[in-house]
Amino acid sequence: LRVDKPYQPTAADKAILKDKGHFRVLDASKAGQGSPARAAYFHNTLFGYHAAKLGRYNELLEFHIYNNNPNVLNMLNTKYVINEDQKGKVIASTYYTQPNGNAWFVSELRLLKDANDEIKALNDLDTKTIAVTTMTGWDSNEATRRYNVDSVATIQLKAFKPNYLKYQSNNSNDGLAVFSEIYYKNGWNAYIDGNLVPHTRVNYVLRGLEIPKGNHTITFKFEPQVVKTGSTIALASS
Repeated sequence: LRVDKPYQPTAADKAILKDKGHFRVLDASKAGQGSPARAAYFHNTLFGYHAAKLGRYNELLEFHIYNNNPNVLNMLNTKYVINEDQKGKVIASTYYTQPNGNAWFVSELRLLKDANDEIKALNDLDTKTIAVTTMTGWDSNEATRRYNVDSVATIQLKAFKPNYLKYQSNNSNDGLAVFSEIYYKNGWNAYIDGNLVPHTRVNYVLRGLEIPKGNHTITFKFEPQVVKTGSTIALASS
């Protein structure tokens, strides 16, 4: 039984599990710090599901998440923070964060010089309206690119799997969407209405994608070349 259920849910865990939305949880409690895998057993945790971290994400943890930077917690779609109250009781709080959601449109993209400038910019960046990048793959030499965002523009997560994400966008203007998912060029591809399109890294670790006005279906698929090559070799060998 201990192997089947290595962790027992606290009242805080049970309260969070009642929320059927898609969000992340930061476990800052003493128990969570002592056993980081504990939160991952119950929730979509901010620390992931493995002790190994991507280099950039580990740097983001050290620079901002461990310092409780609310702008970074918001861009990572952190809805609940597990902690202790003044009496030592473990609680789930939504006081610390106002999550940006799974994806959102921003009104401004700032091009910065290097990675140091990018990670430092997150100190006080309003991640709900502004994104930063050091990548210039959009054929732009502008220091700042601006977008019109109206109050009815929406982009919603419709399907979520470890290797597949589907969104629906509705915008009366051409826009830039930021996705609260880690950018990883060696495998993840972006599609708009089934057509492969380039996407880029923004806010040091996240994905950014320019989406034309109108209604569109956006999908991200994990399609690493190494898997395709291996499958081809296996098929030929058989």
